[in-house]
This record gives sequence, structure tokens and C-alpha cells, in this order.
Amino acid sequence: MKKWILGVMAALMAVSLAACTPTPEKQRQETTAAAAAPESTIPQSTGGASDKVPDPNVAPVAIISIYHKGAGDSLVQDMDSLESEEIDAQMLVSKLMDYGVLTDGTMVQTFGIQNEGEEAIGTLDLNQAVSGEGVSDAMFLTEIGNTFIENFELSQLKLTVNGENYQGTTIQHGDDDYLTYVADYDMVE
Repeated sequence: MKKWILGVMAALMAVSLAACTPTPEKQRQETTAAAAAPESTIPQSTGGASDKVPDPNVAPVAIISIYHKGAGDSLVQDMDSLESEEIDAQMLVSKLMDYGVLTDGTMVQTFGIQNEGEEAIGTLDLNQAVSGEGVSDAMFLTEIGNTFIENFELSQLKLTVNGENYQGTTIQHGDDDYLTYVADYDMVE
């Protein structure tokens, strides 16, 4: 009985395989139909960066970093853009006002860069330097210093207000005081 059942199962399997195997005529028809079909004009998309094509009608922008007080009590870095290819000191100050770092009406009196590369030193003279967020002098100076140093690729920044050294509540700069990039900006209080 077992042999008979195994024999019937083997026969059924052979018949089903034969029914599923295409005949040479059917294979020829499928090949001819595939060759005659027009190729798809829509390229396949991977969804990656190579699929992204810039819009030629959009004006180029400069990507910038802005350091400011986040939702908590620490500083955060946000990426933003300027409506220009070139980074301009007043545009950067305007972004700092947008983020609440500087109070409205803050204007760049002068901005200059001495030297190049790792020796680049910036000098920023503002008409006022008041924290719009009410943070400590150390945090306020880190916001301004990191923003300008990173975006203009400076080694250090001299901050003056109306031509005079910066004078905050707890920090008073002298002639030889410069801001440097603070890597642990999120730890500044």
C-alpha cells in the first residue's frame, strides 16, 4: 500500500512539473514579445542623492551654522542658509537676531579678516552686543564666537562694540582678549 501511494504521488508530481514547464514554442513567443516591447522611458529610481537634480531656477545659497540656546539650558548648533552664495557679516548678524541671540537693531559697524588659513583672525565691531536670550556672558560670547569662527573659518575673533572692547556683566575684554572656538559649547553655562 505504501509503495502504491508513493507511486501515485510521484506520478502526480511528474505531471504537475510537466504542466508548468514552458514548451519551446511558448518560450519563443515570450522572447519575441519581450524584444518587441518598447523599453521603459522612466529610469529606475534608487531614492538616493544621485536621483536629486538641482532646480536651475533656484538661486544659490550659503549654508551656515548658527549657535544659540536650545530648548534646554545648553547651546545647540543649527544649520541654516543665507539668501546669497557669499557669507556676509551683516547677514550672519541678522540670522543671530532671528534666533534671538542678538537683540533687534544690532548692526555690523566693521568686519575684517587678517591673515589666511589657520592664522585667520576676524575683527567684528557691532553697534551693540546684548543677549536677546538673557544668557550668561560666557554663553553669549560662545554663540557669537562659534558662529563667526566656524562660518568664516577663523582661528579667533576679536569682538568690539562701537570700537571699544566688549564689556559684559561678568566678562570685560582687554585689548588682547579674543574669542576662540569652543568645542564643548553644549557645556557652557
